Amino acid sequence: MFKSRRQPLDRLAQALMVVLAVVIVGMVLLGDPAASKVRDFTWKDRQVGADETSFLISFSRPMDQASVEKNLTIEPPLPGRFSWAGRRMAYTLNFPAPYGNEFKLSLPQAVDRFGGDRARFTPFEASFKSRDRAFAYVGIDGDEQGRLMLYNLSTQASEALTPQDWTVLDFKPYTQGDRILFAAVDRQLTDQQAQQLYTVTTGLGNQSLPRGQIETILDSEEYQNLKFDLSPDGQTIVIQRVNRTNPGDFGPWVLKLGEEPRPLETEPGGDFIIAPDSQSLLLQQGAGTAIIALSNVENEQSGDILDFLPQYGLVMDVADNGSAAAMVNFNQDDPEKRYTQTLFWVSNQGDEKPLLNVTGAILDAQFDPTNELLFCLTSELLEGDTYQVQPSISAVNVKTDRVEKLWTLPPQPSANVSLAPDGLAVLFDETVPSANADSSAVVDNGIAIATSKMWLLPLYQTSESRLNKQPQSIEPQAFPFAGINPVWIP
Repeated sequence: MFKSRRQPLDRLAQALMVVLAVVIVGMVLLGDPAASKVRDFTWKDRQVGADETSFLISFSRPMDQASVEKNLTIEPPLPGRFSWAGRRMAYTLNFPAPYGNEFKLSLPQAVDRFGGDRARFTPFEASFKSRDRAFAYVGIDGDEQGRLMLYNLSTQASEALTPQDWTVLDFKPYTQGDRILFAAVDRQLTDQQAQQLYTVTTGLGNQSLPRGQIETILDSEEYQNLKFDLSPDGQTIVIQRVNRTNPGDFGPWVLKLGEEPRPLETEPGGDFIIAPDSQSLLLQQGAGTAIIALSNVENEQSGDILDFLPQYGLVMDVADNGSAAAMVNFNQDDPEKRYTQTLFWVSNQGDEKPLLNVTGAILDAQFDPTNELLFCLTSELLEGDTYQVQPSISAVNVKTDRVEKLWTLPPQPSANVSLAPDGLAVLFDETVPSANADSSAVVDNGIAIATSKMWLLPLYQTSESRLNKQPQSIEPQAFPFAGINPVWIP
């Protein structure tokens, strides 16, 4: 008989099997799960705007939700609410992140749902920024006269975006803040009605182009371009146009990205605004407002009247979720209120209620980011031998009907307001008309302007007043330069 002999390789294999068995038994008995961690944070190293109100955090393992919510911090604080779907957590802000800030998110510890007391967690930190606090305006002095100007409050820098020999007549920033759509005429041309539409880059935004790049959007060779509006998605422009050789040929035109401009097949009208869905137009027609389709979709053709509101002659603003609109009734059917105007809140379900009644005019009304407050610019007729109106800025809570007058301007024929995208401040101008205006004078609402101040009006003194949606009357701050029509960059 031969005696079996074990080879060295066999002995090594057996030894490894014994070691592995011991390790496996130890892991089963003692438990040493892999550390849970954050796999993805959607706002990491990003710049966010008012249109971005929630972020997602994804984890490597199912987490104990209470432990995450307890230990998650954001500095400066951003109040909000949590929601979960499996390993993903969503945090939705109560208000947009205040512009011009950098934020730090920290999760130093949390508990794995199935790991027990021995579970480990890899601490997580990340930062993100909100967009710069900036606004555009039309300059009126010196080299700035008639030019579209950009002022960045975060960097305290001002810069002209358009050439010196152009006069900018109106402008609308794009939602991403990277461009501005504007109408301008060249003062060197004899035809001062030949205003064309352009875009110019601001140098702001997440993927911004170099500042000041201008692109022609619509010429004025055959049609004169008048009022225009830009859709929230930035894909559609509506322009009121008049045939230069046939004044009877006028009405709204639609210009979609990548397409040729086309007339909107509907009756001519007056003032208009594109709805938040970017698919319909609210157009003043006669004594009321028509809601008109802009695109060909199922059961709708471009130009179709989807609804008509006969009692409202103007639409000031529409809530960004489409739930309601701020509309003006001229009170032509009420003898006691004739020559007054009433601002109404009108829901998409047909509910309506009056908010303000004025003897002058309702000049503007803008929903804040919560859609619960309306910031209004109105004017009252002053008693006296001459016609004078005095504008004022008010905040209206559409749920409680509470009206808070925030600031009263000196008597003047023209004024403009703009609510900050984060809802924390209002810009407004204070103008003095020009008695002897020449052809180069800057014009606002048909009035030549001699000089104008611009002001920043803060709306809240404390975080509690912001949470309670109670704006307060605070002394505004004047800017050291002149201009008209200040508009926040989103």
